Amino acid sequence: ISQILIESNIIKKIYFIGRVFTRFANLPEECVLSLLGNFINPTVGKSMLAGFYKENKVNEKEVIVTTIISPLPIILGESVFRVQLPLAVVILGYKLGLIYVSLNIISGFLQALIGILYANIFFKRRQIEISNDNDEKLVFNREVIIKGFKKSLKILKKVIPMIVIFTLLINYLIKLGLMDVVRGLFSPVFRILDLPGEAIAVLIANLAHFSAGYATVDILIKNGILNEKQALIVLLIANIIGVTMIYLKHSIGTYVALFGRFGLKLAVINYAVSVMVKILLILLLILVL
Repeated sequence: ISQILIESNIIKKIYFIGRVFTRFANLPEECVLSLLGNFINPTVGKSMLAGFYKENKVNEKEVIVTTIISPLPIILGESVFRVQLPLAVVILGYKLGLIYVSLNIISGFLQALIGILYANIFFKRRQIEISNDNDEKLVFNREVIIKGFKKSLKILKKVIPMIVIFTLLINYLIKLGLMDVVRGLFSPVFRILDLPGEAIAVLIANLAHFSAGYATVDILIKNGILNEKQALIVLLIANIIGVTMIYLKHSIGTYVALFGRFGLKLAVINYAVSVMVKILLILLLILVL
């Protein structure tokens, strides 16, 4: 359904949210355009920004602030609407799925706020005028449905086997009692966060794919091993590990390829801010819930 909605141009219709939001960021128009590119794909946004940087249309500080803000349109555009929200709701259930996705969106807003505050405090005030015209028409026909269905197959072919395999594996481990061994190994670390040792299974599953992590959380909840608060904390920890793996496998190489030596600095700063925000959310969960 989410893929069909994307093909109908509904996502393009809400691009004005990015325009309104980034107007307050006190950044050059080029930075704003690259942020909007992240709605389409993170690599598109990075490539646009790298092009403007090499043309000397934006400086290093403006690039750094833009990359700090960039996870928000990525989360709203690609992660939530295309993949994360549908899978989280289906696997974790409406309540837990929506809460977890909301926490991810909040983390994106908090990270963006850090960049916006920095730009407004330390950058010279500028007036940004971006046209809000959007002549994209909403299209809903047989062709759109077929195209959306075909694109969803690429995701489902990867996700469904992961869910099936890890669902069977975790249930098998629980039946055998091998999770008692896992509990003994990891309980000292997890006790600090009031988490059972079995929660490590979520982190392991998440390394394969986040949908496998969702499925593992669902199993542990149904077996009375995790409550909802613990599930959210484990999912956020798994998210940090997932982000780390993405940076190690893809992001660092992409940044360096696009920005040269400066790209390594960009990757480190963006990663550090992202992890810091997620740790803050974990601490807030522990204190509030």
